[in-house]
Amino acid sequence: MKYTLNDKYLDLWKAAFQYQDTRNDKGHAYIVSLYAQDICEQEKCNPDIVVPSAILHDIGWSKLPLEERMSVFKYGVPQKERTRIREKHQKESVSLARGILNDVGHEKEYVEEILEIVSQHDTRTGFISDNEGAMRDADKLWRFDDYGFLNDNQNSGLPFDIEISYLEKKLADEGFLYFNSTKAKAQQLLRNLKAKYLN
Repeated sequence: MKYTLNDKYLDLWKAAFQYQDTRNDKGHAYIVSLYAQDICEQEKCNPDIVVPSAILHDIGWSKLPLEERMSVFKYGVPQKERTRIREKHQKESVSLARGILNDVGHEKEYVEEILEIVSQHDTRTGFISDNEGAMRDADKLWRFDDYGFLNDNQNSGLPFDIEISYLEKKLADEGFLYFNSTKAKAQQLLRNLKAKYLN
């Protein structure tokens, strides 16, 4: 994975920065955006849609109370409540993203597709386009990334073996990831996690 964001997106990154990573997940937006760049290069998706979607996808969490933000990590929270909170953050993300995209002068022909991707990135069943699949795959790779795994584990408080078992079940779901290349990447990252934290 490349470790620098394309200079083209730095103004957007700076404009969104104050809203990023408000769930004790410092680095989430940046790492997801880097994975998004890589997927675009490999799968020939449009980075001017996918990368801005990655940068902006979670900024709405900043508008929710801390208790709501963190509740999605807690064991025992009903799925209906998790979905309600995720939908709420998606709506707030779209509202903030529209203003930011306008302020930085992002290409107008891409704005509505970016907002559509952000609007249901956590809750949509199935995928609607290669660009959307790329952004959502990048978001999910965070869970398998060593840094992202430890960050999520700190928030959940679950033992490593349970957390890794959860990831295995997700990866076994054919509809979890969009691109085969992303599935292969997640499988490699999962093998790395097992070797490091289960042996």
